[in-house]
This record gives sequence, structure tokens and C-alpha cells, in this order.
Amino acid sequence: MTEQELAGMIWNIKEIIRGVYDDTEVENVILPFTLLRRLDCVLQDRYDELYQQYKEFPDEKKDVMLMALMRRNGLTFFNTSGLSLNKLLAQPKMLADNFKTYLDGFTQNVRNILLAFTQEDGENGDISRIYSRLDRNDLLFQVTESFVNNADLHPDRVDNAMMGTIFEIIIRKSKETTNTKAGQFYTPREVVRLLVSLVMHGREAEVNTLGKHFQIYDPCCGTGGMLTEGKRYLQSMTDRTDMKVFLFGQELNEKTYAICKSDLLIKGDLDKDRNISLGDTLANDQFPGEHFGYMLANPPFGVDWKKIEGKVKEDAAKSDGRFSVGLPSTSDGSLLFLLHMISKMDPTGSRIGIVLNGSPLFNGAAGSGWSEIRKMLMDRDLLDAIIALPKNLFYGTDISTYLWILDNNKPAERKGKVLMVDATHPRYAKLLQRSLGKKRYEIPDEAIAEIVNIYGNFTDATLPDHEDIKVARLMDVEDFLYTTVTIYRPLRLIYEDIAHKAAESANGEKVKKADKETLEHIAAITFPEGKITDEDMFAIMSKQFGNKLTQGFVKLVRTLGTTDPEAPVVYTTPGKPDSSEVIDPALTDTETIPMKENIDEYIAREVLPFVPDAWRDPSKDKVGCEFPLTRLFYRYTPLRDSSEILADLMALEADTTSALQSLISEAR
Repeated sequence: MTEQELAGMIWNIKEIIRGVYDDTEVENVILPFTLLRRLDCVLQDRYDELYQQYKEFPDEKKDVMLMALMRRNGLTFFNTSGLSLNKLLAQPKMLADNFKTYLDGFTQNVRNILLAFTQEDGENGDISRIYSRLDRNDLLFQVTESFVNNADLHPDRVDNAMMGTIFEIIIRKSKETTNTKAGQFYTPREVVRLLVSLVMHGREAEVNTLGKHFQIYDPCCGTGGMLTEGKRYLQSMTDRTDMKVFLFGQELNEKTYAICKSDLLIKGDLDKDRNISLGDTLANDQFPGEHFGYMLANPPFGVDWKKIEGKVKEDAAKSDGRFSVGLPSTSDGSLLFLLHMISKMDPTGSRIGIVLNGSPLFNGAAGSGWSEIRKMLMDRDLLDAIIALPKNLFYGTDISTYLWILDNNKPAERKGKVLMVDATHPRYAKLLQRSLGKKRYEIPDEAIAEIVNIYGNFTDATLPDHEDIKVARLMDVEDFLYTTVTIYRPLRLIYEDIAHKAAESANGEKVKKADKETLEHIAAITFPEGKITDEDMFAIMSKQFGNKLTQGFVKLVRTLGTTDPEAPVVYTTPGKPDSSEVIDPALTDTETIPMKENIDEYIAREVLPFVPDAWRDPSKDKVGCEFPLTRLFYRYTPLRDSSEILADLMALEADTTSALQSLISEAR
């Protein structure tokens, strides 16, 4: 039986409780019962023998001796009640009481997970919520019996990887039923394999070093797929038997956290209970000050962080804070997870693999938080590669996605370089027989191998058999940096019909009393016929108002002027060319100049020939950064000739006419 079939069979048990539990509550039964059934199946073969040994331990030493018994038999959990779901069915009338004894009999690590399923924190939570409502509605026996009869989860038939997938399918079915974003809780397995393969690539020497152990961390670990695949991949790279891989993660959703911990517990990957922690990573880091050699993550796409904005900004205000570099907009916190991971890079060398949407590539102008974060990656030479993935790979979204690979200890030949890979070509995607949510494609194993090979070569590459189609471009760090230069133009004014304009302005509703008097005075002046310049205007004003013209007065008078590109330049001090030129805000513009370009040469070539009076203020320059991956791989497709389009339209019209005539003939 495949994982899809088995997961479907388990999910269908919901029909027993329909009506008592609504759609949003069904997972509160299905998920913990799936875990309990799996735990029973894992213990099944040796349980009676081990339980008998446990019973014979002295009461005062039972706890200590149980730990030793578990270690000897390679177990990370046990149940001291002597019961299982199957044995509970033997006494239907005692089912509820025995169910409590059964749950209480699990070791503390399992009880903590079960409490998370009930969304109760701490040891004082009410674990009975797993079964009490079923018991009140006379459904406990039916549900228990259905799991025992229909869900054979014995490790001989369902390995750990398959068990993890079953959990994920059940979650997806539950979230789809309630229109919740299921995709935020887990990542398709082939995407995980690709990301892990990229992050671990080139680490063979390190992995084969005797005595070397490894840590993998995921700040939004979901059901733990990134962690378990990372460990599996590391172990597959070596024949070492002494290597240990320690897994760490944090998860916000309590039920997903419970699944992750239960999965790792069953696999023997949960070295310490605290290694997988519950809570908001951005607001409350559960691993402060710790560093990790490998980090993997698929942060939720497009999820805002307004509710934790205060805590994030408090952290950002610290000179050594995780987010001190800059903040993205509150509508998308994915780059905050990247900054968090960077803060946990081991100074001796760390690798990061993260799944992001398109926004972090280019959102935000120079000087914005988005741009400053990208610029920091360039300044510290942390970014190693970005790989664009095919669309429709994820269960909950069809937007474009990208894998970012970071390394703070690049080999010499990669320093100052970034590889951009376009893996959106149909060659790298395989159509599924049927869609799973919004997931219509998967990346086949041969495509994963080819993408990893392209990354490993770390040079320009074209599509096999298509030398005109680029799939990889090796760029310099400076290629992504640019300077936004503000180009100023001088204000040029002429004045005409001045008295009439002054009178109209004086009668305005919001004009100040002092300005009203000044404007009325100007309206009473007899001005020369035709247009006059700014210099001539203020020569007249000096005679009328005296030589002490304030900045406010000058600003008020100039509201009566009209811009004219043929007029002389206006100066801060009227008629004084040695004072600065007044900027015309309407003509102010910006130029985005690549970092590799000389700014003065660029302006001389691209700006001054067209606007000779332009200038720039270097103090206003802003250095920005963006990753224009789509533009790098753009291929021009010529438009079809109009005669071809017309021929197609005429052929379509002829077909339509023929079809109509045929219908009319049949009707007659």
C-alpha cells in the first residue's frame, strides 16, 4: 500500500466522527491517534517482553532502570501501562478509564507531544482531551477499532520516511478541507532533497573527517522534513560509523511541532527534548547565542509580522541585533528568517539553504530595508547561489520560488562570485498524474542531479543540446550593486499678469494674514507689459518692499511665477549668480547606475547631452542591491508576422462558418 493510499484510509476514519467534530476539529482526533497507532506498532514485537522486565524493577529504581532498558533496546520512548490500542479494545466497558491509564503510561517525552496535540502547554495540560469528547459521544471504541484494523503502521511495512509523508498528507487533507494554507507546514520532498543536496555539495572531505560531528538547524521546522532529509543525506555521504548528526528546530504551530517531535522521536533523532522547541522564532528565539554548521528553512510565504513588530524592532535597534541591518515591509517576513539564520552562522564556516518567493529578489528601492539586507549579503560575500525553480511545485501556492544558498567560508575560487541558475525550464519539471492541491509538477531525480551538477561546476552553462538557452550565469558581487543618483535641474521662472495672480492668491481661503497683505500690495503695483524674469521681478520688489527680502517673502513671490524652460536660472538669492541655483522639484529625477560604472562618466554620457544644466549632489547618492534573475535569463521572442495572424483568424472564421452551416443543414 502506498503512502497516499494509507493516508487516505486513515483520513477516512473522520467519517465516524463527522457531526460531532466539525471540519476544523477533525485533525484533533486523526493526528494524535495516528501517532499512538505508530508508537504501538514500533513497540509491538518486543513490548510484552520488555514490559515484563520493567515490572520486575524495584519501585524506587523504576525510572532510572527504565532509561537503561530503553537505551539497551534502542528505544527513545516506552509505555509503562502494559496497554496498547489493541489491548484497550478487549474491555469496552472500561475503555475510557483504561485509555487514561494508557496515555499516562507513556514516557514524558511522548506525553509532552500529546499535550501539544491538545494545544496545552506544560506538564499540567489535560491530556484526556485526546479521547474524552469521543467517549462522551460513544465514539471512542469505534475510532480506536478503526485505527487498529485499518492503519497497519508497523516499521516493517511503513518506514520512517513513509511515516513522515503520511503525516504530511493528512495535514494537507485537513487544511484543504478548511481552506487553510497547508503548504506553510511542510515542503515537497523533492524540493527538500534538492535544497539539501545543494547545501551539502562539496562537503565530502569534511563529512569524512573522523570525529567530526554535525548540527542541522531549521528555524521554522514544520513537520521536520528538512532536518531528517539533511541527516539522511549527510549519512549517505560517508561510510563512517562514528558520525553523529544533531537536529535542532523551532516551530510556531503546536500540532505541526507535535508531529515533528513525534517523527524524530520514532526515528531516534530526538537527542534531547529541547532540541525541537515551540514558539515564534522571530519574537522569541529558543536557541540564543548558539551556532550551527548547516541550516535549512522554508519560511512561510507572504506572512506579515505586524503582531510581533514591536519585538522585531526592539531587536533591530540593538547594534548586534539579528535584524539591525534593516527590516523588510511588515507584509512579508521571509527575509527576517534569513537574517536570523545568518546570526547563527558558525564563524568557522556555515552553509544555509532557504526557500524564498520572488519578493526578496528585488522589492524595495536603494536605502530600504529590503535593499540593505541584500547589500549586506554582498558586502559580507555570503551569497553563493540562487536557483529559480519551476512553478506549481508546492501544495499551497503556485507563485515562483527560489533556493538561496549562503556560505560564510567560500572556497577561494568562489569568493566575490554568485551563481544564478534558471531551473524553470520544462526539462526540470515532471507533470504529476493528478494535482495535489496546487502542486502540479515535481522535480524528478535526474533533474535534481543535473541542477546540482550545474551548481557544482559554478560557471556559465547552457541547456544541453540548446547552446542558445542559458541556464546558469556566474556573476561578480558588484554586478548586483547599483547607485541611485539624484539628478537636479534648476528652476526657471517667468512672470506675467502678476497683479491679477496676486489678487487671486490674496483671496484664497487658507492664506495667512501677513501674506494676504503682501499679496494685496503686489496686486496694487503697476508692472511692465509682457514677461519679466525672476531677476527683474525682485528688482521691482526691492523698490517696493526694501532690500531686506526674507526667504519667506521670496518663496511667496515665486508662487506667482510660471516655469519656462527658456527663462534664466533662478538663484537662492534673487539676482545673485554666486548663490546656489534653486532646484525645480518637477524636473528632479533619478538614475540607477551599475556599481561597475563610473558615475561621472555615466552622467556625462547619458544625462548631460540631453539636459546640460543638470547636476548631482553626491551626498544624496544611495547604494542599492537587487537580484534581477529574470532579466538575466530573458530571451527575446519575436512577434509573429501580422499576415500569419490574419491567416489564422480567417481559417478560424471559415471553420466556424462551416460548423454553423452543418448545424443548420442537420436542423432542416
